Amino acid sequence: MGMVKKVGLVFLVVTVVAVGAYGGGFALSGVGSKALGMGGAFRGLADNWSAAYWNPAGLAQLRKSEFNVMSTSISPRPEFNPQVTIGGYDVGFKNGVVRYPDDKTTFSPNVSGFLRLPSRGNLTFGVALFVPYYLDSEWDLFEPIYEDIIEPYPIIDHKLKLDVIDIHPSLAKSFMDDRLMLGVGMSILNGEIDYRKPILSPTSLPRPHENIAIDAVFHGEGWGYGANAGVIYKLSDKLQLGISGKTGTTIKFDGNVKKDLYAINNIILEEEALEEASTSEDSMAIGFIFSEIAKESWQNEAKADLKLPVDIGIGFAYSLGEKTTLTFDLSYTFWSRLDSVIIKLEGNNSPVDTSSAQDMIIRTKWEDIYRLSFGGEHYFADQFSIRFGFYYEPSPIPDETLTPLIPDIGAKYGTNIGTSLKISDWELGYNFEYVNYASKDLILDTDVGLDFDNYPGSYKSYCITNNLSITFRF
Repeated sequence: MGMVKKVGLVFLVVTVVAVGAYGGGFALSGVGSKALGMGGAFRGLADNWSAAYWNPAGLAQLRKSEFNVMSTSISPRPEFNPQVTIGGYDVGFKNGVVRYPDDKTTFSPNVSGFLRLPSRGNLTFGVALFVPYYLDSEWDLFEPIYEDIIEPYPIIDHKLKLDVIDIHPSLAKSFMDDRLMLGVGMSILNGEIDYRKPILSPTSLPRPHENIAIDAVFHGEGWGYGANAGVIYKLSDKLQLGISGKTGTTIKFDGNVKKDLYAINNIILEEEALEEASTSEDSMAIGFIFSEIAKESWQNEAKADLKLPVDIGIGFAYSLGEKTTLTFDLSYTFWSRLDSVIIKLEGNNSPVDTSSAQDMIIRTKWEDIYRLSFGGEHYFADQFSIRFGFYYEPSPIPDETLTPLIPDIGAKYGTNIGTSLKISDWELGYNFEYVNYASKDLILDTDVGLDFDNYPGSYKSYCITNNLSITFRF
């Protein structure tokens, strides 16, 4: 195949992206059907395109150029029985009933192209597109406890959708008669976020109107930049060692926060409140709450920084012969970099309140975590193989900031089984992954105001993922 056609294949990577099963926090468990089929224990092996994610040094092992497309379906199955109150009083959460999110199965492909250049000293370069962070969680958890609103409160009242695409050019080269391999990559991250949550705004009205519910939605888009690097060293003909790491990245989101106040239709209560109003500002606020229209809407320009973690890992690959390979990985992710997400608002607090708009704060206080991964691959013939893998990973989310919006409720146990079939220059791969989460009964309520940093209740979850890939080597 000519060089023009090869370069054309590489630049096809700008057209599609991918997702996989959930890992720690809102990270996915990895990319590549082979790597995932081996439980993510791939830093020491890293012998196909997905090395760009796991350990870019492994790209130097490619014996041919290759182009890959992978499609993934991810089906999270969380459930939550809320017990959310303030001072022992109900404030609108649908307590005591098991809630399920809006049921979704996400389908998306990823793509990559890498060129092997023996004439350039066994240099390998190319581009991969994948999604390292993804979440799409929607829940019906809340209904104002007062029933005299004109228009019904939204059914979907809690939402967190995060989509981060990594455009990842990489370069690798071998040294010392292919015993030593070095690789580097650059992450050009494009992110989009939607965050929805009710805000309870205190009033001077008697119960049950002492807190008025405001539906607040933040939408933002932004970019961030980072890098990864790795090394692979062949300790012997059977054993090789891989070490890799990636930098922390900050995505700077620009967008807006839209707020909707659902007006109260209660003439008697409105008249009583107006009689007690002592200032024109009080009267304006009362008129705002008891508006003649169904809801009052306004929005503020907003900015937010999302700090993504540093990640380092070490892996080993051991060959039991020509047909069987075993792998082991230990990685560490510095989620403590994500202490909070502050959504900074510009402008006035509301149309009747000219004070500066209050920032929305998503408190995280996440913790650093490790991940243990084991995997293997066995060829029954030169064309057909099976893969297996297992990983264990704690959750970085402490009880103090746990909510159902992020399904990483506890320690994860991931089990994978996969297969591949080679036909000439083509390879078809498949992987099935089942992730079970430790259930949790959370009774700790850390909220000291109306921010709801965590949601007490009972949590359960599991996730099923299927990956199908096609690789062409040339």
